[in-house]
Amino acid sequence: MSKVFVKENFFPLEIYNFIVKEILSVEYKPPPKESREQYQGNYWNTHYLPKGCELQTKMKELVAEHFYFDDFSYIDSCYTMVGAADKPRPHIDQSIGATHQLLIYMHGEESRNNGTGFYHVTDDDQLELSYHVGFKKNRAVFWTSDIYHAPLQWAGGGSFRYSIASFLKKSS
Repeated sequence: MSKVFVKENFFPLEIYNFIVKEILSVEYKPPPKESREQYQGNYWNTHYLPKGCELQTKMKELVAEHFYFDDFSYIDSCYTMVGAADKPRPHIDQSIGATHQLLIYMHGEESRNNGTGFYHVTDDDQLELSYHVGFKKNRAVFWTSDIYHAPLQWAGGGSFRYSIASFLKKSS
């Protein structure tokens, strides 16, 4: 069953502030050429986190505490810098083996259109925006990977945003 959950103040403030300093100081890289071609542009840049790092361990504790989901492993986690201002690019991430996703908004302009849109497939096989979650610092969004989603900056009133994106695989 497809579901989306939201949690305000995901990290304790001290940890949040530490991560924001780091997220603003690391080097970001564009996606591979094939991905840029597939998505018709480069709207995101990433800095991958080491597997099994302390931050992944902390996020796993908090996912269990806030979303009651603890039987999973990480496929990947990364800091992201996103600014999809030209058009929507709805997608799902099941092809990488993800069953769930965690997106934590860290730094950027707090606005509805700096967040994430979630889409459904219409009767004529088109994607239509169903609902959205606006960008708010330290807000976590957790969802099943069968839901189409995309950044909302294309709708106007957004800016580049920095987040932590994690792709999770349910263990059982």
